[in-house]
Amino acid sequence: MQNIFDPKKINIWEIFANEHSGKFIEGESWHSDRAEINYSEFKIIFDNYTLWSGKYSQEFTRVVVPFISRNNFTFEIYRNDILSSIEKIFGAQDIKIDIKEFDDLFIIKSNNELKVKSLLQNKKIRELIQKQIEGNLEISQHNSIWKPMLPKNEYQLLYYQEGKIADIEKLKSLLNLFIELIFELQKQKLIFPKTNN
Repeated sequence: MQNIFDPKKINIWEIFANEHSGKFIEGESWHSDRAEINYSEFKIIFDNYTLWSGKYSQEFTRVVVPFISRNNFTFEIYRNDILSSIEKIFGAQDIKIDIKEFDDLFIIKSNNELKVKSLLQNKKIRELIQKQIEGNLEISQHNSIWKPMLPKNEYQLLYYQEGKIADIEKLKSLLNLFIELIFELQKQKLIFPKTNN
């Protein structure tokens, strides 16, 4: 049975932080409440983000890990839907990892084909992505989706999807994915903790 909470009645970030020995931080101004969970000198931040466009708005759930990069490695992974198929037709490049089940489901883009293929050789990472990813998973130098670029050598491991996630089990699976990604990226010396994290 899924643990799905009504976000109007209960604060899922407070519950999630408490369950994982993390820190709950109340939102202020335009920032939402958030949960911060530490793993291996990295901070994994769960929150919500609202994108405004004129009179309309769209809320997203985000998972963000700030880090230092010494090699500028970036990637983006998202499901192969109609829009992404159109992008491929009009010239957007994608990478195949030669695992048909995964290649059929996802678009993979990166500035280093060998590194992203090596990362996705981790079966647990692939399984967690296939199970959980409904939005975008990426390493980027943009500050949390649509904000300006970060300073030199500062990057983010980032996941975002439309809507509020109210399923605690899905959040746990996303946490497991990020822990596995951090472990693998750190092992390959692709990410380093921020000293002020």
